Amino acid sequence: MIGDDVRELIELFNHSDLTELSIEQRGRRLFLRKGETGAVEAPSESAPAEPEMGTVKAHMVGTFYWTPEKSSKPALALHQRVDKGQVVGLIEAMGIMNEVESDAEGQVVEIAVASGQPVEYGQTLLVLAP
Repeated sequence: MIGDDVRELIELFNHSDLTELSIEQRGRRLFLRKGETGAVEAPSESAPAEPEMGTVKAHMVGTFYWTPEKSSKPALALHQRVDKGQVVGLIEAMGIMNEVESDAEGQVVEIAVASGQPVEYGQTLLVLAP
């Protein structure tokens, strides 16, 4: 059964100058190609989606530190488990240390910042695998 959103995409594709269109979203894939017979929809069963990685992002601008002592060594290690709400570091702004809490749980797969590094709002600090 074709949804309204897919029908609309097919209609837009048919009235465009495009010859091919491929879209993948939420584990669903749509491929359209113009040829002698017009547009063709070829839905396919895609492989199970990879688990979505979680991130811990800076909630403010400032200087990031792993520990209140401002040590350069991360308080977390790769492959260490992090729980939702766990304090993973601090951001110093205007002389005030603000805790950074994880808003996701998972295993640390990437440490994206160093202690003492300036960070921007929304900058990724950690990447977590579920």
